Amino acid sequence: MVNCGKCDAQLADDAKFCPQCGERVDGKKVCPGCGREIAEDAVYCTYCGKRQDGKVVCNKCGEVFEGNFCPKCGTAVRLQAAMPGYSPAPAAMNASAAPAASAVDERRTAARMRANRVMAIIKQSLLYGALCVLFICSFFVTFSMTASVNGESGAVAMNKTSFYFLVDIFQEMKDMLASMGTAGENYFPELEISLYLMAGLCAASVGAIILICLGYFIAGTVAFVRAMTGKREIAMSKYVITPAVLSLVLMIFIKEIFNFYVNDSGGEMKIAIGAGPIVNIILVSCALAGAAVLHIIIGNKSEKEKVLGYALQAAGLLLAFLAVVLLPLNVMAMEEGRSSAGVSAPAMFLGILAAIGMMADETVVSMFDTMLVDSAVVFALYVVVFALTAVAMVAFAKGIVKRNGSCRTAACVFSGISFGVSIAYLVMSVVLCNDSVTPAKIGASPICALIFTVFTLAMSIVNACLLRKKNDATVYEAYTG
Repeated sequence: MVNCGKCDAQLADDAKFCPQCGERVDGKKVCPGCGREIAEDAVYCTYCGKRQDGKVVCNKCGEVFEGNFCPKCGTAVRLQAAMPGYSPAPAAMNASAAPAASAVDERRTAARMRANRVMAIIKQSLLYGALCVLFICSFFVTFSMTASVNGESGAVAMNKTSFYFLVDIFQEMKDMLASMGTAGENYFPELEISLYLMAGLCAASVGAIILICLGYFIAGTVAFVRAMTGKREIAMSKYVITPAVLSLVLMIFIKEIFNFYVNDSGGEMKIAIGAGPIVNIILVSCALAGAAVLHIIIGNKSEKEKVLGYALQAAGLLLAFLAVVLLPLNVMAMEEGRSSAGVSAPAMFLGILAAIGMMADETVVSMFDTMLVDSAVVFALYVVVFALTAVAMVAFAKGIVKRNGSCRTAACVFSGISFGVSIAYLVMSVVLCNDSVTPAKIGASPICALIFTVFTLAMSIVNACLLRKKNDATVYEAYTG
């Protein structure tokens, strides 16, 4: 829930007008020149070029004023262009030359309007293209196993489409257990729980990617059609950023379920994201960057004044992204002679559970009971930190587009909670290492989680404070001026 800026009444998140005072609250306004909906803080209409505050800009000296003559150089209003940046007209012009100059200004204004319209169409098309790429690539979440021996490396694809995780992986688990029974190998329920839990987590993550991309693709398609055929300027970026961030986060989560490394006499194995998702990330990133550049060009000065806001939100987004990427590193590392190994929190919990499911000796099983409990707690804390940091990522990303207080507040809240949970994650990781059956030391994951959640929280606080200070200063200057 958000509050109305005029009467402080509570509003629904998707409200356009306040039910108490009628104030418009969706950040849009109607251009008096062409009737299209544009950003509330826009100085010029992106469709017709009309200045929204009723003032004009002197072509000769650049003064912004109201009235019939420029108070600085005396140039008449009829010689002013609707948009700034045109060639200045002479201060003294006879009556016969005025109509010709006005016609030139009108042609330039019309050309500027057409250019803005073309750039707006290109921007919307880039964003819709990114949305289409996200939807198509949601069916191709692929990974590969890479191995290196004595400096030579190779990769083996694990799957071809997302349906592997939704269907085939369960059949593989069933066949594996059946083959063990046929071979006379004993196993216990813990092994089945481990295998099917791993398959279930993968299926849930891939299913979420498909459903999220499908939902936003349908909503974005409707919005794109309305933007191209109607008189409304619809922010397509809000339909792209959320599925892009969540898809990336969920792919990283799936990868880290299997994440481990074993280095023995020059040999190493690890899991890598496949080519399909990498192409997806590159194309979507290029489309978003191109759309952002066009947005700033179209907005001209009104957008360039918000560079500080863009930079702060982008910095917070980068820090939260680094936290998500580095969090899945090994939670525990082991070394013995020339051999070393590391494993992520999800792989640690599932691996211990599977190992217990293959042990018949109760004495040995009891040795792993404490470690199993510790790894389960570490895994739970890992998931919480991962989810909270992902939400902070979405908040920072939306803050770039919406630039309102609710996004900055959400980034602060979720970054703060994530920082608190990361402390517990580090403590429990130390406990897990101490209770390990084999000698182990703390891995990079809990340390990186703590460091980058601190940085993310600090950036979210700086972001909120500086932008609020800037907004307050703007209001004060406008009032006193």
